[in-house]
Amino acid sequence: MPELRHLRYFVAVAEELNFSRAAQRLHMAQPPLSLAIRQLEQELGTELFQRSTREVTLTEPGRTFLEGARRTLAEAERAVGSAKRAAVGETGRLRVAFSWSARYETLPALGRALRAQHPDVEMLAQEMWNAQMPAALRSGAVDIAVALCPERAPDLVAEVIRSEPVVAVVGADHMLASEDAIPLRSLAAEPFVFFPRELAPRLHDVLVALCRRAGFEPADRSGSFHTSWDLGILGDSELVALAPRSVASRQAEGVVTVALSEPTEHLETCVVWHEANRTPARETLVSLARTVFAAS
Repeated sequence: MPELRHLRYFVAVAEELNFSRAAQRLHMAQPPLSLAIRQLEQELGTELFQRSTREVTLTEPGRTFLEGARRTLAEAERAVGSAKRAAVGETGRLRVAFSWSARYETLPALGRALRAQHPDVEMLAQEMWNAQMPAALRSGAVDIAVALCPERAPDLVAEVIRSEPVVAVVGADHMLASEDAIPLRSLAAEPFVFFPRELAPRLHDVLVALCRRAGFEPADRSGSFHTSWDLGILGDSELVALAPRSVASRQAEGVVTVALSEPTEHLETCVVWHEANRTPARETLVSLARTVFAAS
């Protein structure tokens, strides 16, 4: 099988039809070039050039070989270029796990930035409960997670990319639904709906702690806030909930979000990854995430 350097030598001579000019183009001496072409012809078992004292011309096998040599060199250059781009995170596939709340602003903003700056990186996103993310990151099932109040673990790296105020989610006909802002303690007598703690322990504890700092223990009704929101039935109940402000960008039918005047707490969204499963595409998204919400 001819070496790539022999193909480059051959193409240079075929295009110049002059060994001296081809040698200059290749930045080499003419005798080694002539020897390399002879070796190539011997390997192929046919003459590629007709030589005379006045001219060099391609033989019929030479013309046929030229087409294939150009294609091979072009494909090799593309392969090298693709490998270099993948090595710096400009191409590849990125598997992303995300918390429910990230779907409203955070993940779309990251996706748009990735598409604009690195259009050849394919993002495959999967919604996942926070408690499932550590195992998925460790196994390599996902490359990175975008999580609201993620679970902590010594072998995982979590970096905050945005911090949002907490809002109250109430039915559209709730007595406080028309207020611009309310103190959280004004909901002390209301039934709250969170989600089973085992699905996102840290997030659950953070939300309950907010209520306790406001001076009351929330009456937690069984069920899932996220499921009720997605099914469009949250507004049919008398339940209230807490969420990051970004969910207000696409409110569910029959509910409204109301800002909290106190306590003025924030919820942090992080990118989370496992160092052992490092990929260039993941590094690209981490770098983007550090800038997308820098001004928010």
